[in-house]
Amino acid sequence: MHLIKTFAFSHLPQKTVQNPQHLTREEVLTLLDANEEQGLNADQVVERRGRFGLNVISATKPRSPWTIFISQFRNAIVILLVVATVVSLVFGDFAEAAAITAVIFLNAIIGFALELQANRSMTALKALDQPLIKVFRGGFWQRVSIDQVVPGDIISFEAGDLVGADARLLKSVALEVNESVLTGESVPVDKMPDEIPGGTQLGDQRNMVFRGTSVTKGNGLAVVVATGRNTEIGRIATMVDQAQAEEIPLNRKLNHFSKTLIWLTIFIMVPFVTFGLLQDREVYLMIETAIALAVAAIPEGLPIVATIALARGMLKLSKKKVIVKKLAAVETLGSTDIILADKTGTLTENKLAVMVAVGAEGEGLATSRLYEIAVLCNNAELNQNREVGDPVEVALLRWAEKQGEGFILSTRKKWVKQVEEPFDSDVRMMTTVHQSDSELMLSVKGATAEVLKQCAYYEKQGSLCAMDGATRQYWVSETTRLSRSGLKVLAFAYKTPGKVSLEVNNDLVMVGLLGLQDPPRVEVSSAISECQSAGIKVIMVTGDHPETAKAIAHDIGLVHEREPEVVHGRDLRFDHGEGQEESLKETSIYSRVTPEQKLRLVEYYQSKGHVVAMTGDGVNDAPALKKAQIGVAMGLRGTEVAKEAADMALQDDSFLSIVAAIKQGRIIFNNIRNFVIYLLSCNLSEILIVSIGAFLHQEVLLLPLQILFLNLVTDVFPALALGMGQGSEKMIMQPPRGLSEPVLTRSHWKSLISYAMIITTGVLGAFFYATEIAGCLPAEANNIAFFTLAFAQLVHPFNLIGRGESLFKNEIARNPHLWAAIALCTFILLGAGTIHPLDELLAIQAISGGLWWVIVAGSLFPLLIVHLLKRTGVLQ
Repeated sequence: MHLIKTFAFSHLPQKTVQNPQHLTREEVLTLLDANEEQGLNADQVVERRGRFGLNVISATKPRSPWTIFISQFRNAIVILLVVATVVSLVFGDFAEAAAITAVIFLNAIIGFALELQANRSMTALKALDQPLIKVFRGGFWQRVSIDQVVPGDIISFEAGDLVGADARLLKSVALEVNESVLTGESVPVDKMPDEIPGGTQLGDQRNMVFRGTSVTKGNGLAVVVATGRNTEIGRIATMVDQAQAEEIPLNRKLNHFSKTLIWLTIFIMVPFVTFGLLQDREVYLMIETAIALAVAAIPEGLPIVATIALARGMLKLSKKKVIVKKLAAVETLGSTDIILADKTGTLTENKLAVMVAVGAEGEGLATSRLYEIAVLCNNAELNQNREVGDPVEVALLRWAEKQGEGFILSTRKKWVKQVEEPFDSDVRMMTTVHQSDSELMLSVKGATAEVLKQCAYYEKQGSLCAMDGATRQYWVSETTRLSRSGLKVLAFAYKTPGKVSLEVNNDLVMVGLLGLQDPPRVEVSSAISECQSAGIKVIMVTGDHPETAKAIAHDIGLVHEREPEVVHGRDLRFDHGEGQEESLKETSIYSRVTPEQKLRLVEYYQSKGHVVAMTGDGVNDAPALKKAQIGVAMGLRGTEVAKEAADMALQDDSFLSIVAAIKQGRIIFNNIRNFVIYLLSCNLSEILIVSIGAFLHQEVLLLPLQILFLNLVTDVFPALALGMGQGSEKMIMQPPRGLSEPVLTRSHWKSLISYAMIITTGVLGAFFYATEIAGCLPAEANNIAFFTLAFAQLVHPFNLIGRGESLFKNEIARNPHLWAAIALCTFILLGAGTIHPLDELLAIQAISGGLWWVIVAGSLFPLLIVHLLKRTGVLQ
């Protein structure tokens, strides 16, 4: 504190006053050269605006549509396709180059359309600004635009106002502020101007008000200590900017996979061309074969099939009230093994409710008088589902509604308010006097300790009893019990002596206690149970008090022990040894956590190899939402800042929707794996057919455009159908995949290669029968090989059926999209020879009827052999 006092105002940094909550009002005013009697003059305002800038949170420049479009081409597979296009142009294959280019741009357009609206976090932050704020300048009160407020300004606010800057309180009257948007604490915070001790965390700084929070009760006067980016919300905005979004695992896996394809292409092409040239084979033949190999090695349909499969997953999730902003985020959900869940608004309703009523007879025994006092000692209103007033008082009215429709209206009509003394932070009670005809009633609600001091009686079974020591201790014990359960406890008392003054003369009648809490969402318990069964750890990360967090965690089944370990924000250390790291891994509850600590927790679990999903709804959650592999924002109660920083938003704010999204993510990854195996085994079979055919014959067995046609027609449609698989209910019960698990494991590669070799055998068998036994000319033999390969690929999806499953009773066979794809591709294949100039481009001609049985046998051969090998255990 003494060091701070040595600075003159003219040398203050942009941070202005350090730790103003620890200083007296006079010290803060002196350091800011502010005058409570006159306010700032015009010259001071201009000078400070020049030094500190406007009171705005600068928006990060959004990505332009052009930047988003260009980003669609930053993909290794797309680069492979571009290389193939260039090669085709160099060798004069313009039709092939045009076809590949069309594939590239179609994929880019789909991705561009789905990601155009992403990355608007800073724009959303501006929505928190209130147009005008009440400021005292030059001895007069005036309303100015929030962006014109400067440090040292004296500001005033009352119930219903948004706070426009971080400010140190000078005066307050029954002031309460809702800081949930900043701290996550759902209960409004009492504010008072006295200085507080050092080391007090943000949520407990009772003499400070912060930008973006809202006044729910009372009024106050304060001096501005920080504006713009120097406010607490500004610091969060800076963290959002600095938080680097983690690369989505699917992107990383597909990029690694694409690099493998590059090396595979080089590995096949270079020795083949070299060997051919050393044999003095025709150069044009070698070039044409090399192009065929390059086209065969690249799964042209993979980017577009992956994009469409993910887009369809996005659409399915949108029907379940889950909006996903980034395509690959859908799949990443399936890898999630840690969910860091914000409490307020995510696990709870973000709406206070009366949970427990305690009378003299015990819990759950509320008297009619208690309902009356809850309505009368109350300034809130419920009008056609519109709630106006202090959240605590609104909760009391909603509880009183249980007495029946019209109870609130009839009670207030019967008892007319005469006098009110608002809640005061010193007295810690609210008092009202109401009149009904000639009868007066004084009603009180407040802290139990304070109310008890004024009580000489208590009500039991409709009778008045004298308050003795044992009964007084009963009320204290019940209050302690409820408080330890995380409830906010209010005591209620009254007196009706015929003629009542506002004075409370130690002769009140104690009626009962009410315990209020932001209750858990109904569906959360079952959702957490499903997550735990699926090997996903749910961790509560909240700015609320430890006891409240502990009670909610127990109610929703997050923890089962009565006294679970809770790590307080002040005790969080991320670099202080192995012991602390162990406690971080074991606890399921973090309380009084700051926005920066939420971000550090996300980074901590990511550093341990976890795929982290972070849920939240407040401004304070935005940096962590952006940093997590999957940021999940609440769509109904969430701020725009949270929604725009996240990868997905829940339109119904239901934690259960996260479980549905994780299940869909796992289904999508399984579908992606299936169609990748399908596409690569088809492409590898094409490589083997071209390579072996070229070594054994002087002709190219399959032409480049024939391969491209297969890749874009008979490969893409079945692959797309595989990407639309419905999955099974068992998906959510499987443990999450490891972060390092590739799209294709060693066993998948083994199966893939085996499929390709068996398909190659069937096609080469049909080709050699046509040339060596049937005596077909090269053109007709080429067509037999082409159609055999095409139909072998069409039935190839049924080779992906798991070992032990029936050929016709399984997930793949039940996929209606697959049967439609097979029918469509069969129609296209049979019609290709009749459409001009497609027949010329593909070199298709009529095949004699007697040879079609060779095509049928060659295409069904792989299906029979693969299932025979699976039954004997050779293949999975």
